[in-house]
Amino acid sequence: MRISRRGIMAGGAAVVAAAVPVSRALAAGRPPIVNSIALEKGRVWIAALIEGKGPHFFLIDTGSALSFITDDFAKSIGLEKTKGQPRYGIGGGVSDYGWYIAKEVRLASGTRFADMVFAGARSIDGEGVGGFGSGMFTSYDSDFDFVKGEWRVYPDGRGDFAGLKKLPSHFTKERIAPRIEIDVSIDGFATELVLDTGASMDALLSGRAAARSGLWDDSKPYAPTQAKGFGREGIPSRYVRGTTLSVGEFTFERPLVMVNAPGTVSRQNGLLGLGVLQRLNLTTQASSGTVWAARNGVTKGWNSYPLSGLWLDQRKDGGATIADVGTGSPAAAAGLKKGDVVTGAFPELLRAIAGGPGKQVTLTVASGGGAPRAVQYTLAPWL
Repeated sequence: MRISRRGIMAGGAAVVAAAVPVSRALAAGRPPIVNSIALEKGRVWIAALIEGKGPHFFLIDTGSALSFITDDFAKSIGLEKTKGQPRYGIGGGVSDYGWYIAKEVRLASGTRFADMVFAGARSIDGEGVGGFGSGMFTSYDSDFDFVKGEWRVYPDGRGDFAGLKKLPSHFTKERIAPRIEIDVSIDGFATELVLDTGASMDALLSGRAAARSGLWDDSKPYAPTQAKGFGREGIPSRYVRGTTLSVGEFTFERPLVMVNAPGTVSRQNGLLGLGVLQRLNLTTQASSGTVWAARNGVTKGWNSYPLSGLWLDQRKDGGATIADVGTGSPAAAAGLKKGDVVTGAFPELLRAIAGGPGKQVTLTVASGGGAPRAVQYTLAPWL
């Protein structure tokens, strides 16, 4: 069975008129439907029963036009996989993971979704089994209240936007479900970014935007990493620290920005992530296709980056080659350089260089074919 785009829209979007309990749908002057959400380690989670089983945790991922579910979990509850369509990932890569249809998905509030369509995914971060995409949040007026831990949906419209500021934003026109784009300025570089509660950093810039912004600069401090997402994995990327990030009337100091390597391809300029978003209470207005916001008192987002400043590539002999060393990092201060060979089992090396501030790291390293030597350094933040 092949799923049509109309079927994806009907299943993936929050069609509240069909989804809310009948008794509530028939009531006059309906109050908002309140669903509990949890903010943990740079992710927003919501619990749901699927096919009457659970509850299970799903990511709230407004950066994805599609809701998705892991293949292993879908198989465990007996969902049948159907042929899908190509999807473009974070680096422009294309993948086809197929679709699943769940006859019933029910949230703790009693909100029910019938015949909901999920894209298949290999895995997701954390202990969740899937994610709800942007269509859940652009079909009706809704609030993200990160302080109270609530996602509130207004079946009849919110009506009152007092105390909120309208952000320079719009809903995109896409074949499956609209996403939200917002005008953002990072260190004076103006661009449009997709509002993405599934991205933990403050912002991400695609390769083209990173090149134009000037933030990809070897002379400035950075932490090497790789961007991962649907479609393609392993895009060379960096964490850098900006000076300011502005969204409408709201300004955030020292944003942590992931920048993809110039030359990597993407269909979007980048993402505005949860590191910034969780410091605002957000309201979507479906009729105008815009977002409103207010400060919520949260002063810091999830600001995490690898503290070694190393990126290692696995060697056939089980050791590793240093693929990148971040400028200003503890590893750079210890004299490690790109191309150095590190001795040891690759999984153990990854564990050795990971950790929090104060951890001592000892590596056995050879440079340019020379004799191995011991290198020691201490993990510490430097961005």
